[in-house]
Amino acid sequence: MKTFSSPQIKNTQTTQSEKLYIIAIGASAGGLEAINRIFDNTPKAGVAYVIVQHLSPDHESFMAISVAETDMLLEPNQIYLLPKGKNMTVKNGRLVLTDSQDKQPNSAIDIFFDSLAEDQGDKSIAVILSGMGRDGTKGIEAIKKQGGFVIVQDPDTAQFDSMPNSAIHSGNVDAILAPELIPEEIIAYVKWEQLEINIGNRISKSNEDKLTKILNLIQLHTPLDFSGYKRPTIIRKIIIRMARNDIKSLEDYITFLDNNHNEIITLAQGFLISVTKFFRDKDAFEVIRKNLLPEIIKNKLQIDTLKVWVIGCATGEEAYSLAILIREELNTLHSGLMVKIFASDIDKPALLKASKGIYDRSIEDEVSEERLNKFFIKLGNKATTLWQNGFDKLPQPIDLYRAPFAETNSQFASFLFEYGWLLVFRAK
Repeated sequence: MKTFSSPQIKNTQTTQSEKLYIIAIGASAGGLEAINRIFDNTPKAGVAYVIVQHLSPDHESFMAISVAETDMLLEPNQIYLLPKGKNMTVKNGRLVLTDSQDKQPNSAIDIFFDSLAEDQGDKSIAVILSGMGRDGTKGIEAIKKQGGFVIVQDPDTAQFDSMPNSAIHSGNVDAILAPELIPEEIIAYVKWEQLEINIGNRISKSNEDKLTKILNLIQLHTPLDFSGYKRPTIIRKIIIRMARNDIKSLEDYITFLDNNHNEIITLAQGFLISVTKFFRDKDAFEVIRKNLLPEIIKNKLQIDTLKVWVIGCATGEEAYSLAILIREELNTLHSGLMVKIFASDIDKPALLKASKGIYDRSIEDEVSEERLNKFFIKLGNKATTLWQNGFDKLPQPIDLYRAPFAETNSQFASFLFEYGWLLVFRAK
């Protein structure tokens, strides 16, 4: 096995800017294949890798591989493995091992992610790969709160997709990638820190003009206007794209965008954030259920249609949550009212998922067992769920000629045709 020497880190407490980037990889069933694909594509990057899964130290790699021991100093270009029967944390850049408890649920990934976030702050990078269960989902929340970065294996490439899907559903994920693409994303993220220092967190007027040019290019080539977005979000996404394309200045990046339409689309897609879940704001949904819906439905005639438009529906959970509340209230009031729920979003990949109405088992944390049994059915070995029970039909793309207000507002109708879907039902 090839190894190479690494510069020693001083045995002192370091400042945040001096801290080492630590990549924590959490995996379970089916994770070994994904780990192999990652390290088959990993260049030297001056970062440390900690694998929270039992893996043979004889695994081939150009980096040195060590089985973790208490008080072991994390060093760049090294891989550290969790020993069997142990939990692991990190303090002041050193590993700490404790015995795992046999009778407790396996939460080794969450335990390490939590400690990594506290110890390394925004130098923490979490990677969740194939596995069953939800270990890692709570830990990545801690990573995100400290300004770290989270990458999840694309569930379509995972042998077991429960862990990736649970993480994605939490909304605390920055990138969803096939394993062989993860190293490139890590390198790009590490690079952007220096770029951010060069460009500056506080954009000067000249750089603000350059940012405006970039946003104008996006608006010219897409229907999206990000001029009102918070500048830190815009800057961070631009810097990450610059790092991935090895571009050092905003001027060069603008030139690159001028000659690369696909990069404009990729950058715009990176600005979109689809974070949602069923009954996301419980207090708000309770007000809707108790105060708004009963009054609205009582004031409707049986020949009327109740129309609801959910703007920014993301992957659909909040739109379906409203549908559940409305359906329950219709049954309570014995109303046969027709209901049309229109849902729209500018994020087309999120919208496609919303229109399919298929979700993983992690929604069991958000939807009561009674509602799961009433409004969902389980599908296949992957234990996904499908919105179907209790409604006349599945969601469907909106037909341009059936869109609401189409006769009086063709622009609105075209928007819904391109960026929306429709759910229609009556109480039974």
